[in-house]
Amino acid sequence: MPTVPAWGGKFTVVEANVWQNLFQKGKVFTLSNLLSLIRLIGSLPIYYLTLNHRTGPALGLAVALILTDYFDGYLARKMNQVSELGKVLDPLADKLCGALATVALHQSYGLPLWVVVVVIGRDVLIVFGALILLTRLPYVAPSEMLGKIAVTILALLYLVYLLELEPLQLPMQYITAMMFFASLIHYAHRFLSRLREQRLMER
Repeated sequence: MPTVPAWGGKFTVVEANVWQNLFQKGKVFTLSNLLSLIRLIGSLPIYYLTLNHRTGPALGLAVALILTDYFDGYLARKMNQVSELGKVLDPLADKLCGALATVALHQSYGLPLWVVVVVIGRDVLIVFGALILLTRLPYVAPSEMLGKIAVTILALLYLVYLLELEPLQLPMQYITAMMFFASLIHYAHRFLSRLREQRLMER
């Protein structure tokens, strides 16, 4: 059943509910969402500093952003600030940071292109699947633990290259790729399960 938004287009009821949930009163301007937003914006200076071999500032900023990744989820749970918007901002910040960091490592530190393709390709597929689910289910699917582990491994890969720890670079390439493939398979399984759930809801 369609509903007509103010701009004159058409949303389905499910899509309208998703947008209402994303901007739920009292759940937008929260400390946890602010930390995710800081990480999202911080991806740009991370790219610039890494690209220009500014190791000290890049390392300091990377550690700060990694801490925001931990504390945004912790504070959301502790302060009862878990929100649909936060479920979007948090993984979006992770993906943008990861994409820009790996591109910069490829351009300035010799990270193989295939690793960049694995990281960004997996994230593009996940975002595409999430957008499909947003049009079918009235809620935002949260990040999974395996995805968080993959992001942590990627952060370690970044630090290994930034600090030029050459003996660890090759092993970390393969560990990162394996974790990203594993998380992609996991998310694909979840995607198919959510679609089956949606079909059952329609019956």
